[in-house]
Amino acid sequence: MSRPHSLHPEEEDVNESENVIIVPIDGSFSDGDKSTWPTEARFGMPDDSNYREKLATLWLQKTGAYEEGMRYMIDRLPDGYALFDRPRGTDPTIRDRFLWGHPIGQYFPSTIQFFPHFYRLMTGGSDSCSCMLCVKMAKREKAIVDGVAPRGRRPGRPPGSQNVVRPVDMPPRRPPGRPRGRPAINLPRRPGRPPGRPPGRSAGAGLRSVLDAEGTPDVFKMSVMKLKVHGVLDEGIKETGSMDWRAERSALDEYIEQLGMQPSYVPRPGEVVLWAPDYQGELAWNQETMRIQIYSPGQDQWLGTPEWRAGVVGQTPEEDPVLQDLVETASKKWGVNYSGFRVETFPDPLSYDKSYSLQYKYVHLKCIKPFNAYELFLQGIPRENLHPSIAYAMTIMSSFSLLDKYHFRGAWPDAAIYCRGIFIGAELLIIGDAVRLKPNTQSLLETGGAVEDIMVIDEIRLELINCVDEARSDQLAEQYQVRIAGKVYTSTPRRANAGTGRLSKQLPMKPEEVIDVFQSVGMGGYGDWYRVWRGATVEVSQDMILGRCYDPDAMDLLYGSRSLGLDLMGIIEGREYSRKVDERIPEGKNWFWGDFRTQTLAIDTLNGEDVGYYSEVRELKMWRANLRVLDGTADSADLREARIPGDVGRPSTKFRSNFAEVGKTSKLVSTGLGGADVSNPVSSEEGPNPPTEEDTSEPEEIFPLRIDQLRGGTDESEGW
Repeated sequence: MSRPHSLHPEEEDVNESENVIIVPIDGSFSDGDKSTWPTEARFGMPDDSNYREKLATLWLQKTGAYEEGMRYMIDRLPDGYALFDRPRGTDPTIRDRFLWGHPIGQYFPSTIQFFPHFYRLMTGGSDSCSCMLCVKMAKREKAIVDGVAPRGRRPGRPPGSQNVVRPVDMPPRRPPGRPRGRPAINLPRRPGRPPGRPPGRSAGAGLRSVLDAEGTPDVFKMSVMKLKVHGVLDEGIKETGSMDWRAERSALDEYIEQLGMQPSYVPRPGEVVLWAPDYQGELAWNQETMRIQIYSPGQDQWLGTPEWRAGVVGQTPEEDPVLQDLVETASKKWGVNYSGFRVETFPDPLSYDKSYSLQYKYVHLKCIKPFNAYELFLQGIPRENLHPSIAYAMTIMSSFSLLDKYHFRGAWPDAAIYCRGIFIGAELLIIGDAVRLKPNTQSLLETGGAVEDIMVIDEIRLELINCVDEARSDQLAEQYQVRIAGKVYTSTPRRANAGTGRLSKQLPMKPEEVIDVFQSVGMGGYGDWYRVWRGATVEVSQDMILGRCYDPDAMDLLYGSRSLGLDLMGIIEGREYSRKVDERIPEGKNWFWGDFRTQTLAIDTLNGEDVGYYSEVRELKMWRANLRVLDGTADSADLREARIPGDVGRPSTKFRSNFAEVGKTSKLVSTGLGGADVSNPVSSEEGPNPPTEEDTSEPEEIFPLRIDQLRGGTDESEGW
């Protein structure tokens, strides 16, 4: 058993000037395997002294031998382990470091992840190792013994009907210039697939199939090639060769349909919110402290300021929230684990340290506020007193990712891919949502920042300008841009004359027309509504969207005001802050285009499940074999690779095929993030289900061909 207390005197003297103490280890106390080391030319072996210093510090702190002001460094890494680096996808001038050598053949992204394994090696622990790779290896070995796919959610609340979904957006580590058919899982190098190439399906007869890095037919590239051949193309996107696409269809369709029936004030999975632990009392403006604080009517006194932090919504209630819940929780049939929201503290998107994600809580709606309104709820609180997660959340305010690409339409050389949703900054927007539009510069000067225009979204599309039909090209087009289209309405009579030349006075809409236009029947509470631009469809870029428009009753309870621009300056300032600090935004650009939601948020876990590199269920070879079995085209090799339980011996009382497992887990994972990570299927249920009962003149950003400068990704340098 190795201990960190014996030192090499001669090495201590050598490093005395640097105040570094060398801690020797027995390198043979190791399970490292050199055969797992990467062999690609892009990998290098950097100086590992900083890595060894961090490990030594963690070790000495663990054993209680650490002394403040001293520097420690282990003399070597355990045998078979080595530090490698590679160019970062988003900026090749930066090299990210990873530790290789674990028997499973995957890397440790930082010292934090490696230390539990290192400590067990050095202490000769007899218990099973708790590091992430050993846990994964144990699950695989158990799955092999059991003859089933790895499964098993951590204990806790089972996901409900609106859990976070896997992203149907784009694959990890590819430029955001390509829409995707099936995002690939973040494997050891977070490869997913080569840059710019979304997976899909074969385009049909006459064109050879184009496959992505996972071997899945590339539906988008094939559609572009068909467009070049036929000149025009208008077809739905179906990826029957993708297990991800087939397994998630019904759950994702159901989830988006449910969103359309929910009140707009209800937080959605994958959204970033402002939240606080449960508190007793009500929020009110304290004139003495000039900030929002908790007031107790019963005690007739102020109870202090809520402990605000930013978080990601992981699960939504099994029991539908009601309007009253915004300020006071109504009577619920179940406890907060089923009647509340699971919110996880938001970690630094630019750091490897994601430990904040482990700090989660189930809270009721009154504890959650729209993050877009952070400036209102945090006013008066000194910046140094704010929780770090709030600044982390502001980092992603100038980011977006698309959700569920379902249709391809074009006339050569241009085309568009139609989507059902888009994450912009903190919020998820879907077709049918009423959203507030940012005033242009002239309107800001004339109205003093009033928000007057509301768009009801009819279309969300990714436009491909000058398509590239070369099969080997990493790009679908030379340029890409996002457009959100819909009809615009206003409650300001002056704005109703926009586009009419002021020749005639516009009449307000009839009450029945208002009800027909907006999904929320309460929108009539704002007063008269008018059509803008004579009811013509207007197109805007994502920069013009502020966020969802709540009905007036919700505005009264949330803000005590029905002004639609209360959060305008906060959103603008948040986006400016994001553009200054988010290193993922390419030079000269204003937005980070994430391949999918979890990449935009740069989170490793959600709802206690790995959402990328460490995902358990993603076995592509087995999945393809299962698909061929389902399609009736399987041969004997496919039957073996599908790992379908046999009929030998006593028949099982509970049949479970691999495809059924994937379908089930995909539903759990694909019911909420819409734009979350498709590479992250969740496993089985974690417990019993709850009881049941019987103007667009604003400049628009164009994304040019230099896609290497637009690469999506969340690779960060090694950190603590």
